[in-house]
Amino acid sequence: MSTRTRIAGVLVVVALVAAASGTGLAAVDTQQAQVQEQTQTQTQTQTQTQYCTYPSNGTYESFGVSNLSAPSGVEASEPVTVSADITNPNDVPMIQCVEFRLEGDVVERTGWALNPNETETIEFDVNTTDLEDGTYIHGIETRDFGELATLTVGEQPEPEPDEPTATLQFDDQESDGSNVTVTSANLSDGGYIAILDENGSVVGATDYLDSGPQENVTVPLLEPLSENESVNLTAQAHLDTNDNQTLDFLTSNGTEDGPYTVNGTPVTDDAVVTIGEEPTTEEPTTTDDDAETTTTDDDTETAPPTETPIHNETES
Repeated sequence: MSTRTRIAGVLVVVALVAAASGTGLAAVDTQQAQVQEQTQTQTQTQTQTQYCTYPSNGTYESFGVSNLSAPSGVEASEPVTVSADITNPNDVPMIQCVEFRLEGDVVERTGWALNPNETETIEFDVNTTDLEDGTYIHGIETRDFGELATLTVGEQPEPEPDEPTATLQFDDQESDGSNVTVTSANLSDGGYIAILDENGSVVGATDYLDSGPQENVTVPLLEPLSENESVNLTAQAHLDTNDNQTLDFLTSNGTEDGPYTVNGTPVTDDAVVTIGEEPTTEEPTTTDDDAETTTTDDDTETAPPTETPIHNETES
């Protein structure tokens, strides 16, 4: 079917419905409804037309409006596309008016054809050439529904840079007390990893770390931890805010090289660090059974041979 035939079919439907309702869409008889539904089914893709009307109250429900989408700001004279989802809640196909309004005034009105209970996205291309710099209220509306938004026309502020991000993984571990190991870290802008004790005091820190993922990062401690104890420590990611590759968080009283944050909360991870006992060397022990006496030639005393009495076989 040609485009001209499909458009003509839609216009026939509009004419039939308008004739039946007078000033708006009204109930139609069974034959008209069948013609309307058959024509709309043949259309498949929805056809806009300059002819539209609002349904009479109590006869058909108004198209719904949802998911309004539009930029929040544009440069002067920059075109804008505003869209929204339009839904036909009725059980019959129909065409209803959909409007784009700016500061309450109708800028564009169009008829939109929808099958029963169908939803489609409608778009309006808005020309801002004649708009002065400022903020405007605009929206897409049907008879009973609509959604609004604001549009700022004029020089747009520079976008704020992306907030730096960091991740840390600090696992429970055993340590010799002089350092700890952070399993993995990823600092988007480079920086440092500080180790905090339970009081929030810094007890160790890395040298400057490059941006990107890091594995098994060794963090030296300022003072060795005591043997035979377990302590709760916190790894905290820090920025290099003054770009000198030296952690100045403590010396600046926290004004430089502050922590990476997410919604204002520092990026941290906790771990239990157990300090093991250093191995000791024990003197070997001996028992009486294992003891051996070592003598030298000078110290050896030779016992006199035992004399064996000589007996004569006969006595004289």
